[in-house]
Amino acid sequence: VIIVPSAGVGIVLGGYIIKKLKLGARESAKLAMICSGVSLLCFSTLFIVGCESINLGGINIPYTTGPSLTMPHRNLTGSCNVNCGCKIHEYEPVCGSDGITYFNPCLAGCVNSGNLSTGVRNYTECACVQSRQVITPPTVGQRSQLRVVIVKTYLNENGYAVSGKCKRTCNTLIPFLVFLFIVTFITACAQPSAIIVTLRSVEDEERPFALGMQFVLLRTLAYIPTPIYFGAVIDTTCMLWQQECGVQGSCWEYNVTSFRFVYFGLAAGLKFVGFIFIFLAWYSIKYKEDELQRRRCREFPLSTVSGVVGQANQAEKYARTTSCPAFSTQAEFHEETGLPKGFPGTTQTYPGPFPEAISWSADPGLNESPSSAL
Repeated sequence: VIIVPSAGVGIVLGGYIIKKLKLGARESAKLAMICSGVSLLCFSTLFIVGCESINLGGINIPYTTGPSLTMPHRNLTGSCNVNCGCKIHEYEPVCGSDGITYFNPCLAGCVNSGNLSTGVRNYTECACVQSRQVITPPTVGQRSQLRVVIVKTYLNENGYAVSGKCKRTCNTLIPFLVFLFIVTFITACAQPSAIIVTLRSVEDEERPFALGMQFVLLRTLAYIPTPIYFGAVIDTTCMLWQQECGVQGSCWEYNVTSFRFVYFGLAAGLKFVGFIFIFLAWYSIKYKEDELQRRRCREFPLSTVSGVVGQANQAEKYARTTSCPAFSTQAEFHEETGLPKGFPGTTQTYPGPFPEAISWSADPGLNESPSSAL
């Protein structure tokens, strides 16, 4: 709903800009470079807009009071459920009255169960659900401080739990979708420019082959392997794997914070590599065009070159003089004029009806009658 419309509008706008401004290969590459750079900067906003992971007992929150658990210290079995004979392969999460999600009612130490009027199962006398101090990661505005939350339940007796995960307070969906729309829109504006650069960088008879090779590279480097390496990176953020008969299955719970940074970090890295290649393409086109301009000026060593400039109504024409960086000396031999080596010459441009008029004469007094028209 967000990506497809934003990409469609971005592609149409990119094509309209190219058509309206009549951009060539060099300008199209510059437009693609600008869009890629701006989208890369806007991409950084997706890192800070997200939710926190749930507190899962025995996984990232210990059964007793203390800080968050690390990977080597994760253990679903604690002193409160060690004698319950719980199965650690049946994932049936319950939300404790202390705000912690437990793997299943047995691992929460619950003894009794019953159904509420809403159909949600209620568990009581849960030994692992008790009053505790939960230390959660810092918020966006508190980078160097830990947020301490005191969860008050029963002081002298065990707590209770209800089936299902504990709900999280997260209101970042709308800002995230807005930033995602902007990033996708700006990125899509560069796609028409990439096609234009491809078509204008090869000969006319090679354009179908160039487009074919471009799509082959896109599918080989992006469309086909993307699910593989993105999936491998995402799997590194899993904090609870399914285990059945000693075989690792799918992921039950992800570390949402790590998921966000790993996923968008990989995407941002790929976008940065793409920006580097777009910059190299623009620099290559710019260098070739500048080299071609210098070569043309060396091939025409006259100090001025006259061109025809017509008005919009084509009623009257004037001569325009363009200067080249290369200059000729009076001692050079010009085959066009037939002047001998070392023979002095003068040039003069006339704004008359002739497209271009350049006169050469040995005597400055003969400049009034042009001898040749080019």
